[in-house]
Amino acid sequence: MQFIKATDKYCSLKENVPAPIFRRAFTLDTEPNEAGLTIAVSGFYELYVNGENITSGFLAPYISNPDHVVYADSYDLAPYLHKGKNAVAVILGNGFANQDVTSWDFNTASCRGPLKLALELSVKSSGTEVFITADESFRTSPSPILFDMYRYGVIYDAREEREGFSLPDFDDSEWGYATLTDAPLGEIRPTRHNPVRVRDELTPVSVERREDFYTLYYKSGEPMQECYVREGWIYDFGINTSGVCRLKITGERGQRVTIRHAERLTDGRFDIGTTVTVKEDTPSTVGYLQTDVYYLKGGEEEIFLPPFTYHGFRYALVEGITKEQATPNLLTFVVFNTDVNKRSHFECSDEVLNKLYAMTLNADLSNFHHFPTDCPHREKNGWTGDVAASAEQMLLSFECSSNLTAWLDSLRSAQLDTGMLPGIAPTTGWGYAWGNGPFWDQAAVVVPYYVCKYDGDLTPARENADMILRYLKYIASRRDERGLVATGLGDWVEPGYVGRGFLASLVLTDSVTVYDIADKSEYLFARLGRDEDVAFAANLRAEMRKAIREHLIDRESATALGSCQTSQALLLYFGLFDGDRERAYRRLVEIIEADGRHLTTGVIGLRYIFEVLIDGGDVDLAIELIRRPDEPSYGAMIERGATALCESLDVNGLNESENHHFLGDILRVFVSLVAGLRVNPALDSEESFLFAPSTPALLDYARAEYDFKGGRAVCSWERVGDKVRFIADVPEGVTASFRYGRTVTDLESGHHELLI
Repeated sequence: MQFIKATDKYCSLKENVPAPIFRRAFTLDTEPNEAGLTIAVSGFYELYVNGENITSGFLAPYISNPDHVVYADSYDLAPYLHKGKNAVAVILGNGFANQDVTSWDFNTASCRGPLKLALELSVKSSGTEVFITADESFRTSPSPILFDMYRYGVIYDAREEREGFSLPDFDDSEWGYATLTDAPLGEIRPTRHNPVRVRDELTPVSVERREDFYTLYYKSGEPMQECYVREGWIYDFGINTSGVCRLKITGERGQRVTIRHAERLTDGRFDIGTTVTVKEDTPSTVGYLQTDVYYLKGGEEEIFLPPFTYHGFRYALVEGITKEQATPNLLTFVVFNTDVNKRSHFECSDEVLNKLYAMTLNADLSNFHHFPTDCPHREKNGWTGDVAASAEQMLLSFECSSNLTAWLDSLRSAQLDTGMLPGIAPTTGWGYAWGNGPFWDQAAVVVPYYVCKYDGDLTPARENADMILRYLKYIASRRDERGLVATGLGDWVEPGYVGRGFLASLVLTDSVTVYDIADKSEYLFARLGRDEDVAFAANLRAEMRKAIREHLIDRESATALGSCQTSQALLLYFGLFDGDRERAYRRLVEIIEADGRHLTTGVIGLRYIFEVLIDGGDVDLAIELIRRPDEPSYGAMIERGATALCESLDVNGLNESENHHFLGDILRVFVSLVAGLRVNPALDSEESFLFAPSTPALLDYARAEYDFKGGRAVCSWERVGDKVRFIADVPEGVTASFRYGRTVTDLESGHHELLI
């Protein structure tokens, strides 16, 4: 495809370059029979045809490093074109290409530069064809979007609007012409993922006036002068999620309205502390952080919806308005995320668990803008460890395999020749020296593995098999003389680890994770018929197992190295204690009791400990650990007012986000282990499930639902006096069985009830 640009400049914090508009008018002699348009850009775009915005969704087409991969969207334009004059127009946003952020090295990225557009339009009618491609005939002009970066926000001056710029008769004679430019370095791929679309619209639950305060403080406790607010109105939307505020206002020409966004209040004060880690360069950036600015053109009511950005927030601070303008109708929280169908559901008799389930779903969606990210307000990075930790529960919850598969394009493009993977994808080159390691790297394997499990789709495995093999060879080369691995990050956000270090030794968590990676890789290679690679993965798995059992287990006490919850649970989950399993399980329970029946596990341990306890017969202990109201626990998040899952089980001083998804495996625990609806447990058919419920004394009933291709399966249980009634609805074409105790019974399609 041929690319054009509007200017040689590109946007930065020092020089705000307006988003460019491109426009092309053309005439059709007859009504079109067919009309197709393909568009590819180095950042984001909005597409207009004959005055109508027909863009597929927010942040289109995707968030990717254009040096690695560029996505092309295709549109059917026949419904929008007509005989006579027509016009197509595009506004470009900076997207991933121009992010002036010193963290993660975005400010020095090689992909930074003038925004680029490729567009091809083919119209067929009555035996004739009109073909238009982006070239020097396209007119271009700066837009009213004076600044846009999706990690910061938007500055929009309505006085600079080009009224009717996408209509056929618009006079663009004073506009300049586009120039040809080199294509981005990345491979151009057709879009195959779901777009980002509106999920909800929220009105404020309260509006309060505040004056004379600061929104950010240095670590010394001194307020940052650049964050002083003389007067502002705080809009509380009741829930911490992600999107933008739609502004509806009538005012004087040139009036400046500033909207800042934050996920929490501190002592009643608007707090952007979780938006930024305070550094020396913070004062120069703080005016942009999660901030949208709008200049009124004056006159009639104006409506502004910020493009090319999104924010994570519950609270919006509005400055520059009058008391009369500060009405509840001023702002509407437009919530948006990747458009994914929800396919499972959980509910039970315990409101704490129900609340945690809702908080997990909220965190999943709040952090899903094309791919799972670590937080919607601060980083917006595709951390590999976050994806690895959440891939299964997200695929259990949503039809999201196409977006996860597309994300693997960025990860595959970022793999080094050595086989090393970065800690974030997409990346500009950051994440190799820090931020990765086996638990993070395993995203390359677990995403294809769980897409295969829940959707029966081997496409991501097939496309990424070479990446997986290169990684296996790389990580095998990182073993020490004992055959063990210790590289990268450990049991992240383990309670109390700041200043102490991790209880779970890195060599244990890494080595066990490599064992699991090899095991899952062996399965995928076998499904793909790559026999030689099966042998390599199987050999690595066997060697890791032998090394772990020789060096990381105290046989006398059946205790894993570290003598902590994470270490013990990991080896139990993966069957690495062998004949010592019963003693090792008792040792895990002893460790939990010694810890005061509190969790001491981070993101790695939390992925496994509850299933180990439930399968060991201690479902009530697992539920207690999850729901207890005091830290560290999930229940404590509710006690401190969170409405999404937080980054950690305790407040440990690291400026933690209050909207993170990577501790969300409890959702899978609720659906699959408590209610008992286990999808494709034998990995032989995505159209199968095992109904194997747990019945904790803390609950009176639990229910799970899941949408198979053949219909919705429902599994539930409820207490009836001293008995339990089990109910299962099996859709046509779905293979199912019921297990309670040691008895397993096949279930035919239809409704089943059993009283035990």
